[in-house]
Amino acid sequence: MTHVQIAGLVSAILGTIGTVILFLASYALQPFIGGFFGSEKVNKRNEDIKVKNANRIRFQRIGLAFLCGSFFIQAVAVFL
Repeated sequence: MTHVQIAGLVSAILGTIGTVILFLASYALQPFIGGFFGSEKVNKRNEDIKVKNANRIRFQRIGLAFLCGSFFIQAVAVFL
């Protein structure tokens, strides 16, 4: 295999992984429940939602980094 073919294969793999991660992380965040002053149960639930949203944001950033890496490798392959 040539360098261009290897770069294209790596780019496709990174792009696929990034797309799957973004799909699974979903773009929409989960909304908070309750009003401004909630009970302890509502506050606990909102803290759980806050943690879940932070995880989604982290996975979205990882997926986007994979996609950007894929585009960068493909751009480099054009000049090989």
